[in-house]
Amino acid sequence: MNKETPIPSEVIENICRVIANTDTGLTGTEIGRLLAESLIEDTDPTMTKWKRLFNAFAHYQNNHKCSNNILTFLSGAMQPVRYVDKPELFKHRLLELNKRLCFVGLELSKNATYRKIPKSTTITDPFSTSEKGSINIYDIAISFAGEDRSIAESIAEKLKRDGVKVFYDTYENATLWGKDLYEHLNDVYKNKAKFCLMVISNNYRDKHWTNHERKAAQARAFSQNKEYILPLKLDDTVIPGLNETIGYVDYRKSDLDEVVSLLKSKLRE
Repeated sequence: MNKETPIPSEVIENICRVIANTDTGLTGTEIGRLLAESLIEDTDPTMTKWKRLFNAFAHYQNNHKCSNNILTFLSGAMQPVRYVDKPELFKHRLLELNKRLCFVGLELSKNATYRKIPKSTTITDPFSTSEKGSINIYDIAISFAGEDRSIAESIAEKLKRDGVKVFYDTYENATLWGKDLYEHLNDVYKNKAKFCLMVISNNYRDKHWTNHERKAAQARAFSQNKEYILPLKLDDTVIPGLNETIGYVDYRKSDLDEVVSLLKSKLRE
């Protein structure tokens, strides 16, 4: 590989946040191993994952005045063999990395090799090609546990009567029939709605499918860097990866009409 130009710090930070994301990123152990394999000094192994990675990358670039070993790290992290049992995770990481790499004129392929592309200069450029499937066909996608269906259904019905396009599973029986639900629901909660209404409860935290929906919604929220998940709390359950500083509505102190009114106001913003 020729000596590659250093990557700007703001792009490096965004790449590190993708690679070390709490829910969809590498583990600390994986980061340590890949840094060693890429011959990058692990300068701050006790720090938060993304900061650890950022400091290691910055230290390497400052010393070597190039980005070669950083690109080797990313290629190593995206080797397809690592994702044999996790194809959706592979697709997510690859897309998110390429959204950042396009700003330095690079694209990482599905076989973990690089190709040169025209350098993007605006935020719309990388989205126009890599996110052709990201079209908001729903205004609100409701994510809920089966035990809380009555609340979710009441909200969905009222929104639907008011002309809001809602993803609520019962409305999609024909569409969902025969689909690979794991892949389809990932696409819905990550790409197909303006907002995700997350009905939070103890039931929600412990379900396999709600965790799958949550991770897809969190990936979307992270990638667009603005509000997407709208938490509706039924109790005080803490949801992994959902910061307690995120604004929420407490259903115990509200009612159906107020929740629907707030959702419609959100859509008008």
